[in-house]
Amino acid sequence: MRSLLLVLLLLCTPFAWAGNQVVTLDVKGMTCPLCVTVINKALRKTEGVIKAKSSLKTQQARVIVPEGFDMDALIKAVDETGYKGSINKIEPEA
Repeated sequence: MRSLLLVLLLLCTPFAWAGNQVVTLDVKGMTCPLCVTVINKALRKTEGVIKAKSSLKTQQARVIVPEGFDMDALIKAVDETGYKGSINKIEPEA
C-alpha cells in the first residue's frame, strides 16, 4: 500500500510530467578560463537552473532548465556579469 502511494505521489509531481530543455546561449566577451568560471557561477545561481556549462572555445553556454523557464533570466544573469548573452537555440533534453 505504501509503495502504491509513493508511486502515485511521484506521478503527480511536476518533475514526472514536465520535461527539461537545453538552452544554448551565445556569450560575447569571454577571453580566458576565469570568464568561463564567472559565467558558470552566474548561471548556476539563477533559480531554476538545473545545470550550466560554458565553453571558451565555442563562446557558448549550455544550460538545462525546466520546460516553461523564463529565458530572460538566463540572459540577465549573463549580462549582469559584464558579458553579453543571447539565445542561440532551445531544444528538448535528450
